[in-house]
Amino acid sequence: MSALTPTTGGGTMGTVATMTSRPGPLKWLRERPMVLDAFIAAALLAIGILVLFNRSNHAPAVPRGADALGVVLVVVNSVALFWRRRSPTVVLALTGGSGLLLEALHYRNAGGMAVIVALYTVAAQCNRRRAVISLLATAVAVAVVIRIDWANVHFERVLANYVLFATAWVLGYSIQTRRHYLAEVEARADRLERDREEDARRAVAAERARIARELHDVVAHNVSVMVISAGAARRVMDTSPADAKEALASIEDTGRSALAEMRRMLGMLRGAEEGAAMHPQPSVDQLDALVDLVREAGVEVDLEVEGGRRPLASGVDLSVYRIVQEALTNTIKHAGSARATVRLRYGPETVQVEVDDDGRGASALPTGEPGHGLVGMKERVTLFGGQLDVGPRRGGGYRVRATLPIEAAQVPAPTEA
Repeated sequence: MSALTPTTGGGTMGTVATMTSRPGPLKWLRERPMVLDAFIAAALLAIGILVLFNRSNHAPAVPRGADALGVVLVVVNSVALFWRRRSPTVVLALTGGSGLLLEALHYRNAGGMAVIVALYTVAAQCNRRRAVISLLATAVAVAVVIRIDWANVHFERVLANYVLFATAWVLGYSIQTRRHYLAEVEARADRLERDREEDARRAVAAERARIARELHDVVAHNVSVMVISAGAARRVMDTSPADAKEALASIEDTGRSALAEMRRMLGMLRGAEEGAAMHPQPSVDQLDALVDLVREAGVEVDLEVEGGRRPLASGVDLSVYRIVQEALTNTIKHAGSARATVRLRYGPETVQVEVDDDGRGASALPTGEPGHGLVGMKERVTLFGGQLDVGPRRGGGYRVRATLPIEAAQVPAPTEA
């Protein structure tokens, strides 16, 4: 290998240094790797033939002149590079073996340049284990060449050859490392993009569930009140027109309230922040109005507050109102002629809401899967780390009891849709 021996049978280090300085390839060559490899193989073949047949006075004397065997070895040494991307280690073995034979048989040659290219390719494309083994094998081959031409070895040139091969390996391995790093960065970016898309899908699903829950709370309660009031108006239409008119007025007020709240929800869905601001979210302060509305539907309701009202976190405030609303809706729909009591208890750290009725209890509830109302109550209470107890009371009737923390700063508060 010309890069291995400085004097006889090896060519000059100047030739090797000239050929291993990598000029910037043209863009179209970079985009066509097979054409680039063919160009490299052809260029090194031409150089190898020229060095093999060099008979100038400046060429070092060698025991063996150019012949058919030398030509075959030069062809194998250079043409093998055409397949360097497909089989890097095989090409390194071919270039290294042919270069070693050229040195051992004392041909003038430039075979070391092909070995440099092949070693660079192995370091750039193969795994770490194979790349390190290839580097060690090349170092052994260099040592063999040094032993063959021991009489003409100079320390500085031997060191330069080792540095040259090591530099080619380091460049190739650094390119492989950077390629793997970029691939990992791209893969991480893809994973983050997929995670963002998955988070967006989950957020959409959660938003849909929340909207469905809020729509159920609004529509079910108001429609239930309107149905009860319409039935009462029908029954007293002939006998007590005044009471019928009062029931119809209640239906009108309830319908307007439902429409206003639904418009507010739809306005928020469309991003109508102004419209949303004009209609604040329901809160504990509006429980009195809610109780009055249920009384107008024909259900006697008492509201009791223990411990003195205190400000609640916005999400807790809304959830308490919705739980009471859903419990009273169930009373209207399932309890029959019943009386209900709403108790609001303020403790040091929690607020408890309890809705009792003396109606038909669990026997009036539909069998099978729980309705959206109970599921919505459970979701609200679970969101704030509270407790929910629902079920029949002793002696008849039904009870809904929910305990929520007064402060919910560390829990994301739900927003009305």
